[in-house]
Amino acid sequence: MKKFYDTVYWLFMSFCKIVFIASICITSFVVFCRYILHITPRWGEQAILLCMVYMALISASLAVRTDTHIRVMLIDFILPKPVIGFLKAMSHVCIFAFSLFMIIYGLQFTNLMQSSIMSGLGCKQSVLYASVPIAGICMLLMQSERFILYLLHMMGKTPSGYEITGGGSDGQ
Repeated sequence: MKKFYDTVYWLFMSFCKIVFIASICITSFVVFCRYILHITPRWGEQAILLCMVYMALISASLAVRTDTHIRVMLIDFILPKPVIGFLKAMSHVCIFAFSLFMIIYGLQFTNLMQSSIMSGLGCKQSVLYASVPIAGICMLLMQSERFILYLLHMMGKTPSGYEITGGGSDGQ
């Protein structure tokens, strides 16, 4: 199980790195053209936007797997352990629900944008908005590991390869 999720994580991380490098190259090219050649490519700004949107949304799924997303840790010190356990379980459910929301409504919105064209790139707007359901699928996949680990941890059966620590991918 761990090897599969490690591979998927590596693929998502590699995609984000490639998109980030592409956005840096495109930005550098646009700045060079604008200030040195005095010609601004029409496609540059929208290409950078496309890269930023995909990178931001896909990298959110990486934060879900590593448990580095934004959360309020102060509550862990105030509330009793049973309540914290319940809240952690609810957080898994909420992330699952949000992922499903992104997939369902992202697909609907992507289909709605099929007829619009991005003026600078000349491709359909749906390419940009497809990032939402794709990110939902990525997030659902990464959350599935955390949810499985949480259930196994509750049953006292931690799979080999997963270390029990205070954070990270321990499923807590």
